[in-house]
Amino acid sequence: MKLRIVSGSLGRRFISVDKSANDFRPTQERVRIAVAEKIKHRIPEARVLDLCAGSGAFGIEMASRGAAHVDFVDTDAARGACIQTHVNLFNIATMCRVIRSDAQRFVLSCKETYDIVFYDPPYEDLVLSSLVPQLIRLVAGNGMLIYERKRDCNMPQDFFDKVFVGRETREYGDTAVDFLQPPNRENTVP
Repeated sequence: MKLRIVSGSLGRRFISVDKSANDFRPTQERVRIAVAEKIKHRIPEARVLDLCAGSGAFGIEMASRGAAHVDFVDTDAARGACIQTHVNLFNIATMCRVIRSDAQRFVLSCKETYDIVFYDPPYEDLVLSSLVPQLIRLVAGNGMLIYERKRDCNMPQDFFDKVFVGRETREYGDTAVDFLQPPNRENTVP
């Protein structure tokens, strides 16, 4: 499977992912384009976390569009190796870090914060979906959490309202993306 980097310095380059990857559902290109366009003013010089990174396509797209640093976190060793291969191939390894870790363990132990946190857990994994409120601690300053989920998996509004003050949801086919902003931040959701 080949995933295209859409824009920026790496535009038109491809990420090659082994078709035999288990439990692998990459973010669709049109969703990556729509999300990147919506947050384009936040990307330059941003610190980005691609959590449950899979192919790393979202994080690589952010690096291509001017992010200062990208951390990729995935529990699967083969997917992590694939991401590392591509960041080396694209000459962005100095601005990227690939971390092999369970998402829950990473969230609980991480001491860093990010301007953009992209969270795309397997749609059917309820344990990982329940981590969303805990991700607030990883969002820096006036940063944003972007949560990709299955469209028909409607999250109760109070699930987000307990920890986030801004929420905008956009739908792309069978995918929903929530743009979430922590409280006491300067900017509102774009």
